[in-house]
Amino acid sequence: MPFFDLLIGSVVFGYAAFSLYRYTQKAKGGKCATCEIEPTCTKACDAADWEKIIAEALQKDPSAFNSNTKKD
Repeated sequence: MPFFDLLIGSVVFGYAAFSLYRYTQKAKGGKCATCEIEPTCTKACDAADWEKIIAEALQKDPSAFNSNTKKD
C-alpha cells in the first residue's frame, strides 16, 4: 500500500511541477504569450484605443459597470 501512495503522490506533485513550469514559460513570453487568441491575433491589443473603447462601453449601459448603485 505505501507504494501506491507514493505513486499517487508523485503523479500529483509531478503534474503540479509541470503546470508551474508551463506557466512560468508562458509568463516569460509576455502578455501575448498567455493570451487565448494568440495564434490568430493581429496585435490589435497594442493598437487599440482603450480610452475610446471604455467610453463607448459606458455610454451603452453605464449601470452594468456599477453594481453598487441602488435602483428603486
